Amino acid sequence: MSRHARVVGICCVVWTLGVGGSRGQSPAEFAETAAFAAAHQNKDGGFSELPGGPSSLGATNSGLRVLRHVGGSVPDVLACIRYVKSCRDASGGFAPAPGGKPDPIVTAVGLMAAAELKIADPEMIKSATEYMGANAKSFEQVRMAIAGLEAVSAKSPDFPRWLEQLQAMKNAQGTYGEGDELAFTTGGVAASILRMGMTLDDHAKIAATLKGAQQTDGAWSRGKGASDLGSTYRILRALYMMGETPQVEPLLAYISARRRPDGGYAMTPGGKSSLGVSYLATIAIRWTRLLTGLQPVVETAGFTPMVGDPTLADWQGEKQYWSFKEGVLTGLSPGLDHNTFLATSKSHGDFVISMDFRLRDGQGNSGVQFRSVPAPPHEMSGYQADIGEGYWGSLYDESRRNKTLAAPSPEKLKTLRKEGWNRYVIRAMGNHVTLSLAGAVTVDYREKDSKIARDGLIATQIHAGGPMRIEFSNLLLQPLPTPTTEATGSPGFHLRTVPTPEGERKYTLYTPEGYDGKTRMPLILFLHGAGERGDDGVVPAQVGLGPAILKRGGVPAFVLFPQARRTWSADSPDMKAALLAMDEVTSQYKIDPKRIIVTGLSMGGHGSWDIAVKQPDMFAACAPICGPGQVDQVERLRGLPVWAFCGDDDQARTLHNMRAMVEALMAHGGQARITEYRGVGHNSWDRAYNDPELIDWMLKARRP
Repeated sequence: MSRHARVVGICCVVWTLGVGGSRGQSPAEFAETAAFAAAHQNKDGGFSELPGGPSSLGATNSGLRVLRHVGGSVPDVLACIRYVKSCRDASGGFAPAPGGKPDPIVTAVGLMAAAELKIADPEMIKSATEYMGANAKSFEQVRMAIAGLEAVSAKSPDFPRWLEQLQAMKNAQGTYGEGDELAFTTGGVAASILRMGMTLDDHAKIAATLKGAQQTDGAWSRGKGASDLGSTYRILRALYMMGETPQVEPLLAYISARRRPDGGYAMTPGGKSSLGVSYLATIAIRWTRLLTGLQPVVETAGFTPMVGDPTLADWQGEKQYWSFKEGVLTGLSPGLDHNTFLATSKSHGDFVISMDFRLRDGQGNSGVQFRSVPAPPHEMSGYQADIGEGYWGSLYDESRRNKTLAAPSPEKLKTLRKEGWNRYVIRAMGNHVTLSLAGAVTVDYREKDSKIARDGLIATQIHAGGPMRIEFSNLLLQPLPTPTTEATGSPGFHLRTVPTPEGERKYTLYTPEGYDGKTRMPLILFLHGAGERGDDGVVPAQVGLGPAILKRGGVPAFVLFPQARRTWSADSPDMKAALLAMDEVTSQYKIDPKRIIVTGLSMGGHGSWDIAVKQPDMFAACAPICGPGQVDQVERLRGLPVWAFCGDDDQARTLHNMRAMVEALMAHGGQARITEYRGVGHNSWDRAYNDPELIDWMLKARRP
């Protein structure tokens, strides 16, 4: 982008596809669907098609998938794992329920459920592969067997035989099947071939056939009958795997019409919700989002919408060029001789901004201004996260130094969709600014000029020039604490130092509102991750628990944020310095020694396990997040309440270790549980710390 500004308003809570937020489903609606699916889990760990009904493997697989598609969590994941394993038969196949008769289709479903639960069992996969190879005969059995093997990333020696069977269904036009079910059959065969890692002989012809079969209501039918979600699923699966986008707007309208007040989906408008149908609906929404470049699930935990009022009352600027409708902030230029901005009325200091944007047809220029001030008559002066040809993912200094401060290499822009939706994340923490575009870090910049402001307005830009259209969706803001050195008796985050054998160490202390110096208060010891190592004492409070406290409006407890230089192992100098800081706080403030809680994320999650094992009598509770522990030492924690958290898309070793820690602790009679967030990677801390139940659980903890 040139020297002119553009700025981003922030936070539309609605997940849209540019065709209406309600059709793409909002975070609130996805939360309702997650609650709907979770209510179907029974005490045996399995899911039932209807709440309170008998568990089945099919319903369990549907429930697990719905929860992943909407970003939920399984109420009791360890029991669910046990249930799925109990459906295995001595033959290697899976039965619909424990003790039932296995068959190839159910066995494929069992593999899918095992994959959803990240069950690491090579013998299970091997025996199931052999079972399906010996028993899958019909097209439907073969199709499902291939799908099950794809789910667990396995191959079968029967692939060549199955491919020959599928190719025998090819017709003279290069598609598959005949008559009214041409598209339905072609979709099923095409997806099966692609799932085996093979290529289609006539991609273009198949794509045209599948797209051409989309009905005016947006969905597909099996033949001459009415459209249905089952047929839609099968054909859309093939289009998704082929990277082909159908007509999105009518499809989402079709799905939206089948959404029920309980959060589930019905086969027909006004019908009864079904877990299986909800799976078909939520995966169709997921595929359409991915095909159009949007995040499949928008992570809103810890973030606040910046745009809520359709009138843009909290924004300033030339509003005639901007509109906010169905979750999308749109800037529309008829062609301007000057830059124009839509700016927040409130100043922001340290923060994280997350958004999706689309520069229609890739034409024009825009951007997100931050830490900026108005520069009359039309400009904004400050940093800009750039959008547009020649400036994608760059950090520009608008109307100030008038130059690009940092720009990405071409390699960093390989995932960019110039004409589609892309995700932009801006992090401003002290003098450190990072930009991430389409999943790649494009800028990692440290400001050397101490005179450059570290707070200011946020704004979205339309650049001078020809007609253009810029759209921002899912505009979210996470304000971060900025610890100060003012008197620590006042509420808020304060930067302090503690003497140690290795010299002074900086740390942050959160002092609660209403502290009177007389009433004993809980103390939470928070251990940060590897990315926050250093010696400034500030950054540890800006990731995880600190932002959650800020968003919550405070907590009735002191919170200590020490900083490690290397590691949080219990015997390390860093942990010893943290405990010295804790001793200092407990000696200066009224801290209840029976209400000290330890928690941490990633490296700090490991540190939480480690210090709790070494000094279990020091703490009232332990809440490790996405950090492994030592299973052979877990017996020492049997008297300590533990609540562990992890994303099930985190590294396998982290996920399986945390499961093993909780299972071992339960086996020793300990009080332990684990929450896994479906589809979430390493950053499970925003979900965990912004769950009011976790904060309340820590605050209620007390040693006997």
